[in-house]
Amino acid sequence: TVPASTIADAPLVLAEPDAANFLVVGADNGDCGDDPLIEDRSDLGERSDTIMVWRANPKTNELAVLSFPRDLYVEFPSGRKNRINAAYKRDDPKELQEVLNLNFGVQVDHYIQIDFCAFRRLVQAVGGVEIPFQYPARDTPSNGNPPLFLVNETGCVNLDGDTALAYVRSRHYEYEDPPGSGQWVSDPTSDFGRITRQQDFLRRVLAKVIDEGLYDPDVARALITANRRYVVTDPDLTVRRMLEFANALKNFDPAAVTTYRIDSSPHTTSDGAKVEIPQISNDNMQAILAVFRGEAALASAPDQQLATTTTIAAGTTTTPTGAPATAEGSTASTTLPVVAAEENNVGVAPDRAVTCD
Repeated sequence: TVPASTIADAPLVLAEPDAANFLVVGADNGDCGDDPLIEDRSDLGERSDTIMVWRANPKTNELAVLSFPRDLYVEFPSGRKNRINAAYKRDDPKELQEVLNLNFGVQVDHYIQIDFCAFRRLVQAVGGVEIPFQYPARDTPSNGNPPLFLVNETGCVNLDGDTALAYVRSRHYEYEDPPGSGQWVSDPTSDFGRITRQQDFLRRVLAKVIDEGLYDPDVARALITANRRYVVTDPDLTVRRMLEFANALKNFDPAAVTTYRIDSSPHTTSDGAKVEIPQISNDNMQAILAVFRGEAALASAPDQQLATTTTIAAGTTTTPTGAPATAEGSTASTTLPVVAAEENNVGVAPDRAVTCD
């Protein structure tokens, strides 16, 4: 891998001055007060369940998302190494921002922290989000407790706030193949499959917000209320600025969102911890990171080629909705090196080509 010190010292040449990086973290604890379904987990320590950087250019209506698996083993400013989600501190993004810059050369312009309560209310504010399922799906904890979520239907299913939260957090995702058979197949990719589902969900919720939230006063009001009460942002990212940014993206096509994750390989530390070592020295990852560093335009970003992915079990390599996703290849016309590459579609996720009207 590329030494972190070399990355941090690299000069930043802005290819798109109007573009900005938004660090979006999903907090895995927080007391929801009137929400009995989500308990106060503050005594269990602070960790981020989701770490993403959104790079957006409102002038060109382009958006790309880079996910950071929470088990990435990275260097901290102190010189020690730890999982990346250990850098998360509730309401204080400073160390996480430093870690992203130190290890990947990615600088952050704005910060958005969404906890359990915020996520549920944001989904509820838009009336739920429809996800296409070709197979029934569930997440059954290993401790024998009832499923965290269970979708018995096939086709487009509207997920409310509770079910959507469990769906995007699922690390023990299973689907029933064939439907009604009682034969449940597990997604073997764990965190990587979860990232793919989160990114697919992001596309779909963005589509609904843009289609309805920008023009329906009731939806817009609910989104603003949810933001004000439950979403933590940096001081410069006011509701007014977010609405201005959303208005600038009114012609944005959510289906065109390009999604990536930091490539990695499994590793066991000397104390027996299982972590992921970032693999970012290859041409494809460097071309992707160049976009998020501001050195290349969003339009020049290649699709992703993952060199180190978990292999899907034999017989489950098709791409039905709600079943294991295969990557979508495409040829990018760019000023960056042309790479025969694939987008981040690893694990079990809906087919992005299937939409719900």
